[in-house]
Amino acid sequence: MKVFFDTNVYVAESLLGEAAEEMVAATERAGWRIFVSAYLLDELERVISERLGFSRRLAVLSRQRTLRRARLVEPGASRHVVSQDRNDSPILRAALAAGVDYLVTNDRHLLALHPYEGLQIISMAEYRRLLAAEGLIG
Repeated sequence: MKVFFDTNVYVAESLLGEAAEEMVAATERAGWRIFVSAYLLDELERVISERLGFSRRLAVLSRQRTLRRARLVEPGASRHVVSQDRNDSPILRAALAAGVDYLVTNDRHLLALHPYEGLQIISMAEYRRLLAAEGLIG
């Protein structure tokens, strides 16, 4: 199984902890591959430090933690666009380039695309239910 977590999952993991952290850890324990892109890592840092006002140190540590657990994918030019919010397009493109089974997000513009060319775009709550059904979390 291959998974691409959107930026909002990593922000939740860094700032809120428990539920998002448990999902990512369960994905790792299952041996499922996690993918990430440079765009997502940059966005993660920017959201934590600039948008939410947390320390630059926390932002950098969150980036490093995310990168340690994931394989980096860099999508090339692509026709795939999220018309409702073009800032989401790089996330969609990276998930498609990695050939993941699931793009996990709470972004309404991405969720509205589900399913997208064989890609399952699901919320964090849906992914948690999937992990529970697989016996990976309680």
